[in-house]
Amino acid sequence: MNEQLKAHVHTIFAPYKNVKTAKELEEELLQNLLEKYNDHKQNGLNNQEAYRLTIDSIGEVSELVESINLQYTELEQAVQMDYSRQRLLDCDFRSVSVHDSKFDSSDLRGSDLSHSDLTNSTFKSSNLHNCIFENVNLTRTLFKGANLKAATFNKCIYDKTHFKTCNLAGLIFDGETFNQTIFESSTLNKASFRNSRLLNVQFRTSDLKKISFDGATMDKLTYNFLKGSKVDLSNVTII
Repeated sequence: MNEQLKAHVHTIFAPYKNVKTAKELEEELLQNLLEKYNDHKQNGLNNQEAYRLTIDSIGEVSELVESINLQYTELEQAVQMDYSRQRLLDCDFRSVSVHDSKFDSSDLRGSDLSHSDLTNSTFKSSNLHNCIFENVNLTRTLFKGANLKAATFNKCIYDKTHFKTCNLAGLIFDGETFNQTIFESSTLNKASFRNSRLLNVQFRTSDLKKISFDGATMDKLTYNFLKGSKVDLSNVTII
């Protein structure tokens, strides 16, 4: 049945083979359908019943593909800049759209990046001391070896954001939503995730001493990882 589902989904997306991101969407839909199919099987349905219910769950694909393709077209038109190795103290980056931009090895101390779109940008070895990230789109943004001391994060989008070898000690992430975010080899000592929402978040070899998740909501995967790290999860809701 897995191959039959794969063939069915491929047929649906055949008219969109020249549309950017269609292949990625096809793979994502197939994975979701396979999970639904397996769930139906576990609930006691036979192969044909599980397959029929799974296929019936597919919505209108054409509008979704066209919508996503339009979004990616707009992304391609966004400004792509290289701000690497620059001294940009106290700069005003508010409300800018700088997809795929580089801020590597730059000094941005005290800069305000509020309401900006930094999708797929990189901050490698950047000095972000006292920077403001409020209402910022950080989708697939990479912070690697960045100095984030006293930085402010509020109401940001953290979809697949990657913090690698960063010092995040004492930072406040209260009330934020993290989706497939990665904290890798980073210091989070005394950081706060109170009332936050964590979905498939990874804390790879990160320092989690005295971190607070009080009132947070998280999926089982994130919970089990943190539980193994002996973090206090006494007031956490599992979804």
